[in-house]
Amino acid sequence: MAETNWQFVGKIEDLKSRPLQQIEVSGKKLALSYKDNTWGVISGFCNHVGGPLGKGCLEGDYIVCPWHYWKFHRQTGIGQPGYEENRVQQYETK
Repeated sequence: MAETNWQFVGKIEDLKSRPLQQIEVSGKKLALSYKDNTWGVISGFCNHVGGPLGKGCLEGDYIVCPWHYWKFHRQTGIGQPGYEENRVQQYETK
């Protein structure tokens, strides 16, 4: 199994203070979410027209794009029910 190159993105206490935020890791913008004591990281860009997912909002377990309201599961990146093929990249956390 290949070793993952983990990146430090901030102190847990600080990151927990917002349920959704945009972060940048190695030049990539990502959407970081925290809900029910679990983390999620997906691509920071909606695959529709590139809306900033980290600047959207949470609706249940879905991140809602602030531009056209497309929804992606905050941990898997899969589109909302009925639109599962509209997925974005998901990233592991620890």
